[in-house]
Amino acid sequence: MPRRIGFVVIALLLAGCDWGGTRSVKAPPTPTPTFTPVSQPFRLFTHCGILTTYIAGRTFYLAELYPARVSFLGNPGDPEVSGTMTLLSPHVARFSDQAGNQILFVDQPPGALNSPYPFAVHVLSGGNTLIDEQFAGRHWHTTETLPGVKGPPYGNGRDRFTEVHGTLTIIDAEDAVFRSDAGAVLHVTALSFVGCD
Repeated sequence: MPRRIGFVVIALLLAGCDWGGTRSVKAPPTPTPTFTPVSQPFRLFTHCGILTTYIAGRTFYLAELYPARVSFLGNPGDPEVSGTMTLLSPHVARFSDQAGNQILFVDQPPGALNSPYPFAVHVLSGGNTLIDEQFAGRHWHTTETLPGVKGPPYGNGRDRFTEVHGTLTIIDAEDAVFRSDAGAVLHVTALSFVGCD
């Protein structure tokens, strides 16, 4: 009996040794699955400016922080533009059309929190009310005013607002602070999109 146990122990030891035969080879890592872009015909709503759109069952935001920097070729009177929306990744989409427009969208509002961005607010004619502004995928609104700043008088035929430069710092998804170059501070809030005229 002890002799049998000895043979078993020797056989197990020999099985664990590499006698110049085959070496164990690690299997190659499984490649990360790649995303296949998906395109579909799409009508982009442009009537109120391009800020957000709805793709793949969720809201996507214009990737450009400053919507005014996005040049769009086409008839500004058309409320929608036909083209193709391509989901480039789970988080990025691109609208393109025959006019040559290429507009990127992302699935999270762009812009870093607590980082001041150059920004300008606009005070309406005939008073001190500020216009709602578009920035970082949102419409920003305030009921506050800038001390001593008024809009131009009515009827001047050219200007409809007074522009005030400064910085905008996004605090969270719904709140931001505007600081004018002169040091005035306004608190602004992101509005839910409710449509436009």
